[in-house]
Amino acid sequence: MSNAKLTAYLDEVDYFITDITRDIMKGEAHYPICITDEEGLFHRFIPLPSPQRAGTETQKRDYAKMKAREIVEEIKGYGAAGPLSYKA
Repeated sequence: MSNAKLTAYLDEVDYFITDITRDIMKGEAHYPICITDEEGLFHRFIPLPSPQRAGTETQKRDYAKMKAREIVEEIKGYGAAGPLSYKA
C-alpha cells in the first residue's frame, strides 16, 4: 500500500464526514453522492437523520458527526462503484 494513496483516501473520508455532518446540522433531508456502475454515472440521495435539537452545541455536533461516520461506513460498503473506493 502506498502512503500517498492511503492519505488521499483518508482525506476523502474526512471530507465526506465533514460535509455530511454540516448537512445534518443544517437539517438537510438528503445527501447526494455520485456512483459509477456498468451503466455509467448516477446520483444516489442518502437520507439524513434529523439534527439533535436538545443539548449543547458540542453535543449536537458530536451527534451529527457520529451519524455522518455511520453513513460514510455505509458508503464505503458500495465498493469500487461508490465514491470511496480504495485500491492499493
